[in-house]
Amino acid sequence: MSGDERSSAPVRDDRPTVSTLLTYGAPFLGTLLVAVGIAGGILGGYAAVQAELGLCGDPTIVVYTPDQSEQYTNPRADPTLRRFDVSELAPAERRAFEEAVESVRGEAEVRGRFVHRRAFRRGVLVSDGGTVRYATVASTNSCLSVDPLLFPLGVVSILLGVLGILTPPLYRMVLEREERAGRGPR
Repeated sequence: MSGDERSSAPVRDDRPTVSTLLTYGAPFLGTLLVAVGIAGGILGGYAAVQAELGLCGDPTIVVYTPDQSEQYTNPRADPTLRRFDVSELAPAERRAFEEAVESVRGEAEVRGRFVHRRAFRRGVLVSDGGTVRYATVASTNSCLSVDPLLFPLGVVSILLGVLGILTPPLYRMVLEREERAGRGPR
């Protein structure tokens, strides 16, 4: 066969399927495991320390102006709203109510025991010196609740993923070692 002639026979791929899986499949699966592990590790780690570091927020209430509250004070509008006098509120609720009344946005955090939380979630009417205002919970800002095992499982997933990503070079090292052992001294 001269240098100009080319063979028309198909090129055979003698690589076994295991080699292909170890070269391409393991790093892909490893990358997925690392991504899932990072997400799990971050969420699990954050959930474990958020309460101790004070990262859980207090619930926020919003208090409407007397004009905005007028639609709720009409007895025909919603007679199921619970009514409180400002003196009936718990100290933390009263403090938040007064801060919200003075605030431009009409919101304040309830820092302390929120005794009437359920009633505030549904909406309440609070009378203060003859003025009736509608108040409700604007946000709860509760702690993230996830399974405590999420952090260690995330770390294990990352380690397994790194092992999967490193599989091709490790596989090549094993093949080179076997090749050298097969060629050993004759």
